[in-house]
Amino acid sequence: MAGIYDIHCHLNDGVYLEQNISSAEIVSEAAKAGVTIINSVGYDLKSSKLSVLQAAKNSNVYAVIGIHPTQAALYTDVVYDQLEDLANANKVVAIGETGLDYSRGSQYIIQQKDAFYKQIELAKKFDLPLMIHIKDNPGEFNAYNDVLNILKSKKVKKAVIHAFEGNWSIAQQFIKLGYYISLNGLVTRNKELQEVAKNISLNDLMIESDAPYHAPHPYERAINHPKYLPLVVEKIAAIRGMNADDLISATRKNSRDFFL
Repeated sequence: MAGIYDIHCHLNDGVYLEQNISSAEIVSEAAKAGVTIINSVGYDLKSSKLSVLQAAKNSNVYAVIGIHPTQAALYTDVVYDQLEDLANANKVVAIGETGLDYSRGSQYIIQQKDAFYKQIELAKKFDLPLMIHIKDNPGEFNAYNDVLNILKSKKVKKAVIHAFEGNWSIAQQFIKLGYYISLNGLVTRNKELQEVAKNISLNDLMIESDAPYHAPHPYERAINHPKYLPLVVEKIAAIRGMNADDLISATRKNSRDFFL
């Protein structure tokens, strides 16, 4: 199993620093497992800067820069000006992760939407795609519906919904607008996501580790690493009744065409 493109990984996450694991080590271990291209994704200004540095140091790493919706209330326009400066850096391939997260309450929804609008405009200015984070309370789809409406109103052309947690009906609404759906380790244990994996066209699918979060079975309680992404590939391939190498080839092509 080789040639996997991990479109969403937080090589910049503090949990790796706490364990004294360098991004170079993570990338090397991933390559041995068959994960040969990685997007290191920012979630605030500091982590976005680190993503750019990691991309510069690793030939098979690319940077995604942005402000996570749960961080949106902490930042002023000055930060977005700095983010715009950072968008000029080499190997920046997308803006994100941005979007809406209602899982922690509704106190900062206005600020989240404002940050989302700003990053949509930044993506348009630099002709970059969007890496979108959406999270709702269990059983609700308010954030998904709001993101859909915003993307429509802003006429966004290129976006991927990372770590998709909705159902097949919701997925289809994004796909109809031309957006990609990305699945992570949750698909190894979530029935609704397995239905998405079964029904989605390969032309609309990407895969990700979302490391250090959402490790696939049997590593649910462990810190996630990109090297575990082949387990996600194997699960999706089994669900679809197809060869894993064909799945890798299709998702890699989608990802390279989209980001690179």
